[in-house]
Amino acid sequence: MRNRVTLTAIALTLVVAAPAVAQDSGFGAGRPEDRYFRIDSAVVSGRHGPQIEGYVYNVYDAAAIRVRLRVEPVDGAGQRLEPRTAYVPLDVPGRGRAFFTAPVPAGTVSARVSVLNFEWAPRGGGGGGGM
Repeated sequence: MRNRVTLTAIALTLVVAAPAVAQDSGFGAGRPEDRYFRIDSAVVSGRHGPQIEGYVYNVYDAAAIRVRLRVEPVDGAGQRLEPRTAYVPLDVPGRGRAFFTAPVPAGTVSARVSVLNFEWAPRGGGGGGGM
């Protein structure tokens, strides 16, 4: 009887703890856009007004193509301005980086930049060659 109570207690503990462990698990957690990319950027004076520029770093082994960024500008008073979408003009190689630039509204002093979406470049394969 004592073994049955102990097994029941262990099983109940595992059932209750399992959802909490699954939510905090690092493997596969979060959006791929947040896991596979890092962005360094700054607001600068551009030729036609303020702009944001910087680099998108791909921390994964595969190249990323058609990378779109979400730019959330902030003014000097800390107020959010209208968000923008910016495109990275080049592919971001695996374990590499690509430069981007985009206009931002007048009065922008800083901006939060994140990857909105992307695609992985197709990997080789296929072979060819015949007999």
